[in-house]
Amino acid sequence: MRSLPKVAVIGRQNVGKSTLFNRLVGRRVAIVDDTPGVTRDRLYAVVEWNRHAFGLVDTAGIISEITETFDEQIQLQVEVAINESDLLLFVVDAAAGPTAEEEDLVRSIWRTGKPVVLAVNKSDIKNRAPLADFHRWGFENVIDVSAMLGTRTGDLLDILVALLPESPPAAVATSPGAISVAVVGKPNVGKSSLVNLLAGEQRVVVSEVAGTTRDPVDTVVRFHGRELVLIDTAGLRRKMKTAWGLDYYTLLRTVSCIERCDVAVMLLDASEGVQRQDMRIADIALENGKSLVLVMNKWDLVPDKETNTAVGIEKELKGRYPHLAHVPLIFISALTAQRVGRLLGLVLATADNRRVRLTGPELAEFLEQATSRLQPPAAGNRRIVINGIRQSGISPPTFEVFANLPDRVPEHYRRYLLNVLRDRFPFEGTPVRLDFTRRKEALPGKKRHGRGH
Repeated sequence: MRSLPKVAVIGRQNVGKSTLFNRLVGRRVAIVDDTPGVTRDRLYAVVEWNRHAFGLVDTAGIISEITETFDEQIQLQVEVAINESDLLLFVVDAAAGPTAEEEDLVRSIWRTGKPVVLAVNKSDIKNRAPLADFHRWGFENVIDVSAMLGTRTGDLLDILVALLPESPPAAVATSPGAISVAVVGKPNVGKSSLVNLLAGEQRVVVSEVAGTTRDPVDTVVRFHGRELVLIDTAGLRRKMKTAWGLDYYTLLRTVSCIERCDVAVMLLDASEGVQRQDMRIADIALENGKSLVLVMNKWDLVPDKETNTAVGIEKELKGRYPHLAHVPLIFISALTAQRVGRLLGLVLATADNRRVRLTGPELAEFLEQATSRLQPPAAGNRRIVINGIRQSGISPPTFEVFANLPDRVPEHYRRYLLNVLRDRFPFEGTPVRLDFTRRKEALPGKKRHGRGH
């Protein structure tokens, strides 16, 4: 497994970083507003361009709900982005021209020795500074763009992928069929304690101080004759200045570990319940096509438990986050080893689910029953016809659904088919992808070759 190279979007407030992030990702992910510092999340997404993929990090979100001076905030942005990214996308405002704050930032960037692309945003504005004003900083790759209109963003992506390095190899060479398991979660939820317990020895430093773990550590264990590679996600290489800096750093290191895994074991603190940062990490795993197991740790510390306490917690969790309905939840204690053996069995089952390959007859029967029960709605005065399905991949399971109007199939009907598929086949814990497309007809005189299921 390999981690994707990463590009950090840096720059001062309100220059259009989040707008550019959304444009490059291809969907509206970051909150965009004219108010400085409006972004509330540390955001990450995978960008694919010309058969290249890289992780894009929006650093705007680290300035949120914290009262600090601007210089301290921007310096921490740069520090974190430099440490964890392979390339820096420095965004400036063409309307404002070079500023004094950016002069300080430029000096810090130059000291890193990392490749930089300078994107001069808002090039569509009439009263803008000449591009030559920004060339004086000495960056080789300078491009004027409009994040709002999308002007020259394709050229920008060409530059980024040309400068990015190849993905590094995994830290541990594993045997064929080994399952990579990333143990993820907020600092101090018991990740290292769980890895140590599973490994049967003190492989990772354990402390009650959040962020003790310094680097990802791979531990190979065997369970029921199968090999698992446990990836303990990193905390901090060195002490950061504030809690929001720690969260940002942890997120970037967690993303790298998730990209390398087959199954993400997401630890939650039973004494705290589920928080927003937990869901952010869970969503990253699912969006990256990774299987997911939710683990409520420190269950031994929860007072006054009753027979239905765990059932009630799971019902509330999946009611608040319905997209996690298919994700298994288990309650454990890494301290007392309660249900830890059952957790490993669940990880193996979840890993197997992501490799399930359905036969043609199974899929045909599913589609016939699903469409007979609920026909797709009309698109205007045209009838949508679903006329076939085939499995195009595994890890995660991916299916092509053939329709006469694939772009017109409404979202609620796509969800309906996905839910029926999940109810019928063993996909617990793994994402399942449905790609709607037209069936490709064979050319006259050509024999059509199918692909096996």
